[in-house]
Amino acid sequence: MTGNLLLTGSLATALVAMLACWTKLFSERLIKFSAIASLGLIVVASLYLWILIFRNDFSVEYVANYSSTTLPTIFKISAFWAGQQGSFLLWLLIHAVAGAVLIKNRIQTKALGFYFFLQAMLAFLVLAKSPFAENPVTVAEGFGLNPLLQDFWMAIHPPIIFVGYALLAVPISLSLGALLESAKSKTWLESARKWTLLAWSFLGAGIFIGGYWAYKVLGWGGYWGWDPVENSSLVPWLISAVLLHLLNLAKKKSAVLPMAHIAAVFNYSLVIYGTFLTRSGVLGDFSVHSFAGSNIGIVIAFANAIVLLGGIFIIMLKAKDFPQGKMYENFSEQAFIVLLGALLLVFIAVIVWIGMSMPLLSQLVGESAAVDTDFYTRTTAPLAAVLVALVIFTFAKWSKSISLGGKIAHAGFVLGLAAVVISAQGETLTQELTKGDSVEIAGHKIIYQGQVLEEENLQKFYVYEVDGAEIKALTKLRTNGDDAAREPAILKTVGGDIYVAPHAPENLETQNLILNKDVFAMDGELGYTFKEAEIVRNDSGKPIRAVAKIDVTDGNQTETIEPAIIISADGGGRSQSIQIFDGRRRVRLTGVSRELDKARLEILPTLEELSNLPVTSTINTKPVIWLLWLSVTAICLGTALAIKNE
Repeated sequence: MTGNLLLTGSLATALVAMLACWTKLFSERLIKFSAIASLGLIVVASLYLWILIFRNDFSVEYVANYSSTTLPTIFKISAFWAGQQGSFLLWLLIHAVAGAVLIKNRIQTKALGFYFFLQAMLAFLVLAKSPFAENPVTVAEGFGLNPLLQDFWMAIHPPIIFVGYALLAVPISLSLGALLESAKSKTWLESARKWTLLAWSFLGAGIFIGGYWAYKVLGWGGYWGWDPVENSSLVPWLISAVLLHLLNLAKKKSAVLPMAHIAAVFNYSLVIYGTFLTRSGVLGDFSVHSFAGSNIGIVIAFANAIVLLGGIFIIMLKAKDFPQGKMYENFSEQAFIVLLGALLLVFIAVIVWIGMSMPLLSQLVGESAAVDTDFYTRTTAPLAAVLVALVIFTFAKWSKSISLGGKIAHAGFVLGLAAVVISAQGETLTQELTKGDSVEIAGHKIIYQGQVLEEENLQKFYVYEVDGAEIKALTKLRTNGDDAAREPAILKTVGGDIYVAPHAPENLETQNLILNKDVFAMDGELGYTFKEAEIVRNDSGKPIRAVAKIDVTDGNQTETIEPAIIISADGGGRSQSIQIFDGRRRVRLTGVSRELDKARLEILPTLEELSNLPVTSTINTKPVIWLLWLSVTAICLGTALAIKNE
């Protein structure tokens, strides 16, 4: 209730700020007060959600779905934006912070009005799918964060993406505000370009980080799968690049102004459209990243329609007042090359948009279907090649007119496309390997060294030796020992990466023994006698640990073990395995009767048996893939220099 009241207040104050900007009835002081009040309420709401997460308040459904008592601190922080409700609140928070900066910079009042209209719209979306909704069921433990998301790169990926999304609200606001003043106005161009550069750099960095996470964690051997959700961020990023070039060109060529306005409107509209696709459930059967369907999709679609149709309407209303003239004098002029490059980017964006929208478009006429990844590579590769040629031609002919930041960023773009092509020329081999087996690929010798189980039994490693260097593929385990998430092993060299991804092996069979107190039982080789059990309780009297005392004999010697179950707050439990007789057996306690007269023991494969299990491994070589990461660094560095020099 408290969180929703804070959000309602932020919505109301954003609307007041909007009305104060658009009418003459209110003062500049009211604009500042209502804007800062809206920001303050959003900040408090965000802090309140973090407090609920860190307090493990599972009476809140969002907290129960994305956090748990055992979640590490860094991932409790990222649980804030792990689900769609929290990610909307994060988007709203960043938007409001940027709004405070806009007020400090004293931008045009009507533009501020549009910005606070968008802020109110975001606040309404957060309220429509609130992260503060009560949990309909009572639970003592949360589900926690998906093991795949428990990674540093995925922890920072969403915030960086949402900074890009939020900042793209500035150029559309400046554009529409300028149109209401004068269709011939150019005063908004410089400010819009700075904000677009900033948004483009954050959005691009977020996309690249997501790609690196996929490469490092998912283990399928690539960094970009043309997934519809990946594409929903790529399309606005491409159009942002178009907008950047049009804003710069419009300073010199007034005839380009209408195109700059159109690009600003479509850019932010595509952000909302991508959000609709990923949050409405349309992509549920076609993307591993999409959220489950809910009624929020209708609300987002309505918001998208308002922004897109409203923006187009204002542009059409002012169409007759736009400055006349030529966009370029001849085909050899730099302006023509820039416009041609922008057109190519638009074509690529349209192709990607069609591909990612196919589940929705096909659903309108029949059964839902999606395009395959070949569709994207076949259609965009020729356009990308022409685009690279244009960049090289522009560098050769007009190098002096391009800033240092622009040179570095464009060089990074060309280098990145070259790295994509080169790294795709590597070799691939899939083979079942037993401990000690070796294979050769592209002149590299890979030896499988077996599995290693960590002491805490929460993760294991598949160990490989590549040209004498050891690398490990990580598998995160559930408390019952099953695989939860797998990460590949990667050896980085000057020539590129050797990328080894083990497949899930066939597990050896386990045996369950029901032990009655003081009754001898055998597992086929060893004998067990359950002596006693104890339930350890905390100061509040709640059970926190169950311990059994069991004698184990091989006929010659006897060893006493005390396996335990850690009892969670909801009554569930987890237990660690214990090795017996120097590793001849590995067991874990899985249950104790209420009367403490029976115990259930699981006989697990020994560590040696696990290590000797054959595992199917897919091995890829990635020639000079480090060039791709270098190109990303160059693009970010060049953009940062361009922002500094604007």
